Amino acid sequence: MKELVNLSLHEDDMAIFGSDWNNVRIFLNKHELDGVELFVDSSPLPELPSDLIEGVHLPYWMGRHRAWADHLAFSEDMDKTEKVFTFGGCSRREVIDNFKGSMNNASILDASYAVFHVSYAEMEQVFTGSFGCTDFEVLETTANFLNESVSAYPGGEPPVRLFFENLWWPGLTFLKPRNVEFFIDLLDFSNWAFVLDTGHLMNATMGCYEEKCSIDTVLQILSMHSDDTIERIEGIHFHCSLTGDYMTRRFGRGTPKGFEDGSFSDRLASTMGALEQMDQHMPFTSDGCYRIVDYISPDFLTHEFVYSNLSSLDEKISIQRGALHK
Repeated sequence: MKELVNLSLHEDDMAIFGSDWNNVRIFLNKHELDGVELFVDSSPLPELPSDLIEGVHLPYWMGRHRAWADHLAFSEDMDKTEKVFTFGGCSRREVIDNFKGSMNNASILDASYAVFHVSYAEMEQVFTGSFGCTDFEVLETTANFLNESVSAYPGGEPPVRLFFENLWWPGLTFLKPRNVEFFIDLLDFSNWAFVLDTGHLMNATMGCYEEKCSIDTVLQILSMHSDDTIERIEGIHFHCSLTGDYMTRRFGRGTPKGFEDGSFSDRLASTMGALEQMDQHMPFTSDGCYRIVDYISPDFLTHEFVYSNLSSLDEKISIQRGALHK
């Protein structure tokens, strides 16, 4: 199993390492990590040390499902920046091209995999919980989008192995095995696997308040799935999210005052603030966390954290690797 850490090319993230990839290499060596899982979109790539990049994370367009379910979505009155953020582009063709551009970048980097979220939640729905769709509908539109996007590649297969990630919104949650099997049956290609996000699964239960119980809950949910599904989980985004109390108290209570009248940047900032409350991305501290890894036996484990400085990331990696390898 290769152990990685998440990273993006955003200037704030790179500034943590002095915008110097040699410092990233030193950090990885210090913590005995094998590389990074790098956020990649369709933008031209700068010069990168590809030997450090093991996997990539593709963009998540929160409203892409609606764009595939409603042909009028792209004509909605919103500026281009918001439309691209929400749907992934200003037309179906543009969304597919942007997705393929991201996959092409992953291929250029010779990434072992590319993570893609199978989920739907637009900004206001993060607060309201009123999605107007089912898991099955999101899974179906996502499969249609993916099938169309990869069909032009040789053999109808994506150039990089796609890793489908769970969230706690409609789509892939891992809460119900039949939903997972429904999604699998819709895919026309075979170069794919799952990545289990442990914190996202905890959020989906809306009942995780302390770490030991949360580990047991994750294992109990995984035990409901077939051996074939478990074998398809080739990666883990490893972190802890104990926000059951917040989810039950705040989720579904409506948007903040003035949200609908705010600018796109204001609404986005408010939404990101709420998501940080829901999705903690904190390190496991209990050595019981190894039970999840043992059950899955993944090829890749990404220590996925939110961090604003190097000392914070250093501490979180040390705590979680200490618990995992105790």
